[in-house]
Amino acid sequence: MQHRRKWLVRGASVLAGAAVLVAGVLPALPAAAANATFKAGSLNIYNGLTQAQFTQDLNLIAGKADLIGLNEVGNRKEFLQGWAADNGWWLYSPGSVNQAGEALIAKKSMFDVLDKGSIFICDTNGQGEVPPARYNNWVKYRHKASGRSVIHINAHAVAGIDNNGRPEDLPRTACAEKQFQELKNLATQKKDEGQVIVSGDLNVDFSADRAYGYGKFPWKVFEANELPNLRSSFNLYGEKGTGTHGNRHIDYIYFWKRLPDYQLMWMTGYDIVGGTNSDHNGIVAYFSIQL
Repeated sequence: MQHRRKWLVRGASVLAGAAVLVAGVLPALPAAAANATFKAGSLNIYNGLTQAQFTQDLNLIAGKADLIGLNEVGNRKEFLQGWAADNGWWLYSPGSVNQAGEALIAKKSMFDVLDKGSIFICDTNGQGEVPPARYNNWVKYRHKASGRSVIHINAHAVAGIDNNGRPEDLPRTACAEKQFQELKNLATQKKDEGQVIVSGDLNVDFSADRAYGYGKFPWKVFEANELPNLRSSFNLYGEKGTGTHGNRHIDYIYFWKRLPDYQLMWMTGYDIVGGTNSDHNGIVAYFSIQL
């Protein structure tokens, strides 16, 4: 009997040690009873879709998230204005087609708008050249259930800038590198005003970027550094499905991850949203925010 007791104690110790190890690896989560939840989404809706296809994709992502960053939608601005008014969503889609393309929407039932802005970054191939200019758009919301400020930043980097994580030596690559750094700068600035979320089609594959580690691409600029800093769903919870664009994971949702004693908002998981008409899948991340 005594030998059996020792075995049970030893077994319990091993299990406890394993639990501590797992807890150290996974992101620290809040106590559920003291928090409210919401979902943040991102979808690049290809601008060549028909109106019916576009509407299907918009309704698909809107049915799965409460706060959404859209890309490539500048030519649908007028439609989005009517859709948002009819369906109870805030819309921020400033300026003409290029600037308006990185639109942000949020449910009026869950958020109030406190502030908003748009920052010109660069002309991708030179002034007036195609592809067009890039902007980082943002909205500061009050999350009604918690009373906390949530700043959502949305962007779309130009395509054709990386080759398996390696940068292409093109003018557009320099523009994208500047945009990534400006996204980081804006997130760093806004973190003092509230909880920060960054979304968008960044056109750099997560796994290839992490493996190669080019210093001016998203992995190094946003994630490969100590806290506090930006962390993506792919970093925290791994890559799911075949990708967000073909077999590449290029559409991101990040949040500003602080040291544990100062963290008031947590990303608790995410899903890839398939079934779109667009050439991109959507992504939806789950958040818990302290009351």
